[in-house]
Amino acid sequence: MTRDGADLRIDRRGLSVAVTHALTVAISTILVSGLIIGAGTLLESQEQSVGEDQLREVGSDAVTYVNTFDRLNGTGENVTVTVAPDYPERIVGSYRYTIQLYNTSELRGLEIRSEALGRERQYPISTTNARLTNTSTSGADVQISLCKNGEITVAGCGS
Repeated sequence: MTRDGADLRIDRRGLSVAVTHALTVAISTILVSGLIIGAGTLLESQEQSVGEDQLREVGSDAVTYVNTFDRLNGTGENVTVTVAPDYPERIVGSYRYTIQLYNTSELRGLEIRSEALGRERQYPISTTNARLTNTSTSGADVQISLCKNGEITVAGCGS
């Protein structure tokens, strides 16, 4: 079969259009996949950053209550005070966290941590009028208390 003197069985000009189209689709797929992977990494990084910010906010707020209760205990009045701050149950929407007061011979302070997020923040606390009690609670059940015996807890006076 010939056309204008050329053998049509060896004519490959139509093949270059199909190859060009296939290469364009392949390159576009690779570029879009790279964008999706990059966006996922960015979102994960942002989630870590927001989680750290939320832990920092809750932790510093809890430390403020502890310091206030320490000063209140220094007034000489025998008082019991409990505050239940409206902290979120989870940070970044899905990560549980724990608040812990610790009072050991080496360390005194508050720690807030999220195991799933892999983050923790520690706040050293120096109280002069009240004792910190080794207590811990989850984010939704925080009750920072100054009990009659001069102890400060994060799980209420009955713990």
